[in-house]
Formats: sequence, structure tokens, C-alpha cells
Amino acid sequence: MARERGPDWGAGPRKKDPQRVEWREIKSAVIYRLEQRAQKASGRGLLLEKFVVATPPETSPVDFGQQVYQEALRRGLARAKFVYLVMDGAVWLWDLAQDRFKDAIKTLDFHHAREHLNAVAEALHGPGTPQAQQWLEGLLHQLRHGKESLVVHRLEELLESKAQRSEQTNELIVREVNYFQEHRDHLHYRQMEKAGAPLGSGAVESLGKQLQRRHRGCGQFWGRHGLTHLLRLTVLVKNRDAPLLWN
Repeated sequence: MARERGPDWGAGPRKKDPQRVEWREIKSAVIYRLEQRAQKASGRGLLLEKFVVATPPETSPVDFGQQVYQEALRRGLARAKFVYLVMDGAVWLWDLAQDRFKDAIKTLDFHHAREHLNAVAEALHGPGTPQAQQWLEGLLHQLRHGKESLVVHRLEELLESKAQRSEQTNELIVREVNYFQEHRDHLHYRQMEKAGAPLGSGAVESLGKQLQRRHRGCGQFWGRHGLTHLLRLTVLVKNRDAPLLWN
């Protein structure tokens, strides 16, 4: 999220409820080849080479998708035997993937899947309880070891259960069950692990932290014009395309 100057940025102290700051989303993606993955001595993952896309706030999903697709083509998409795409559960992302990367093998980020299962666990057994943790760990173990269909079935059974629950809990369960039903074809984590493919979107999370360190430091409040230009410079440097600035 970028911190932009709001419409009342320069308002005086007499302004009632001034909107001095607005938070805006920067859409981003990371592109890399599987053979570029490595590990540090600590076991932490490392990408030897990667390429990024980061677009200014209010870039439309269509334009963002086009930029990701063009950058992927430039980095060898057309020559790739397999293309893996890992995303969170945002609906617009999956629509974009179907439009631009129809034949890619798509995976729901494992950590987002965990968060949604945790929401169900806490709704059923209470936040932070041993029962909630035990329920969650059991389903996560199945999810990671090729039994994702059992996980979805276990969630569907909750809808059929006649247990007494609050209306709020029932609404949450219905929402989360629908979520996993929609993504039942994107939960094959064991297969992805065997193929050496990523299970999570950690590379994008890392990029987000890097962008925040550069663009959301103490005292940085951007105008759209300045943020857009600096963001483009950041992407050029990260993709080792800085020499293009002088051509």
C-alpha cells in the first residue's frame, strides 16, 4: 500500500475531519524460472534471478495483466514447458489468470488457504483454543499431503451438520466452504511440491516489503506523479534494465 497525499493534504488546522492521507494499492508480480531457486545456509529460500512488475495505484486489472503477460513473454514464457501461477484468493486475479494465462497450472497460495481454514477453526472452537489448533493442524496436514479432496469434503460436512451455531458462525462457514469449493482445483500442494513448483507467493510478499522500504519510509507522502515515476525507476533497476534510461 502506498501512502499518497489526500485531497486535504495542505488543509489548515480549522479544516473539519481533513483527509490528508490516502492509502492506495500497488499491484505487483514476480516472474522467475524454477532453476533460479536456491537456499541460504539457514534454509531460507533465495531467487538467484527474478523479474518484477509493479504498477502505480489505480492501474486497472486489465492493464496490470497485460504488463505481467508482456514481461513474462520477454522472460521466456513462450518457451516454457510448464507455467506455474501462484496467487491469493482475490476474484479479479483468477479472472485475469484465466484471460492471460489460461494454460498455466494455478495454485492458491498455501498461506491464504491456511488463513481461511483458521477462520473456520476459530469460529467452531474459539480463537486461540487448543481445540481450534488441533482441528486446524489436522486439515493442514491433509492439505499438504495430497488429501485436499478430504479437506473440502470435511468442510462441506459442516454445512450438513445440525449443530447449534450462531447466525454469524454459520455465515462464516458458508462463505469459507464456498471459497474452498471454488478453489478445489487449485489445492494440489503435494503435486506441486513433487514438481518442484512453489506453494506460496512468498516472492511477491518479499517484493512488497522491498517496495515499502523504498516508497513508504518515514515522512514519505507521495503525489501520484512522483510515485509513478519513482516506481518505474525502481522496476527498471530491479529488472537490470537501468541502461535503457540512457538509450
